[in-house]
Amino acid sequence: MRFSLPLAGHTGYNPGNVTPGESAGDGGGSGAMAMPWVVAAIGVALVTVAVLVWLSPGSTRARLRALAPKMLILVVIAAPLVAWAAASQTGGEEKLIVERWVNPAGALELIVSLTDESMNTLETTDGRRAVRIECVDRDGQVVVDAERPWPFRNDEAGYDYPHIHQSATREQLQRADRCELRGTRVRLEAEVKGVLAS
Repeated sequence: MRFSLPLAGHTGYNPGNVTPGESAGDGGGSGAMAMPWVVAAIGVALVTVAVLVWLSPGSTRARLRALAPKMLILVVIAAPLVAWAAASQTGGEEKLIVERWVNPAGALELIVSLTDESMNTLETTDGRRAVRIECVDRDGQVVVDAERPWPFRNDEAGYDYPHIHQSATREQLQRADRCELRGTRVRLEAEVKGVLAS
């Protein structure tokens, strides 16, 4: 049984000359709390507790010494859970999807879709009404560099996400490996999906 998955809001539409690629699972800039900040917060908390214990009277210190083994067990149990929670937050879903595409008229293009509609606002660009789409090949050479209006349109039938159609040559589509939106407060980048039929 054949079926096609919706990519970039195409709701399964495929003119037959493009094969959807595998997802790289890149989420770009997720905005989640990074591990260094979690470690820094834990460090500050431990230093604060140590200073408070040092400043407290002798009777309080004796009670804390009695509680120390229980606290150590709690830290040993909690630390891996905190690390796991921080790591799972940074994975997240893709916020940007970039696909090679051939439209019904036969024009080659990249469809750049923003999966998080709440980011499709002027706040994301600090009020700027344009962003740059920059795509590089595997060697880091820029193959597409264009300024596009922001926010992206989200009223085109057949597309679930705000998006743009970036025209490109066959060579640009074949070479493009990763694309990034420049000018946003959050880093938005993704691997280019889809394979052009020869």
